Amino acid sequence: MSALVTKMVDEVVSEKVDTNYIRGLLSHVHNLGVMYVCINDDRYENGDDWIDPEDGIRYIIIKLDYQEVKRTPDIRPMMLTKLRERLGNVA
Repeated sequence: MSALVTKMVDEVVSEKVDTNYIRGLLSHVHNLGVMYVCINDDRYENGDDWIDPEDGIRYIIIKLDYQEVKRTPDIRPMMLTKLRERLGNVA
């Protein structure tokens, strides 16, 4: 199974958080789950990662700054940069 890329976002920024773009870049990666979080709330933080004991998939949460996402026309480069940073930390 290739990487699973999901999002939990406010409706206002939903269209900007392009999980298909990241999923395409990770098509060769297995046993990885990435959740982009962009909500006007502090419930989730980078580092809230886990490995599912049943399927062995490592899940990484990447928090995107809500205000920055709202004002940036194309956040795909930001999404990729944050993913690279996180993958460097967990590799």
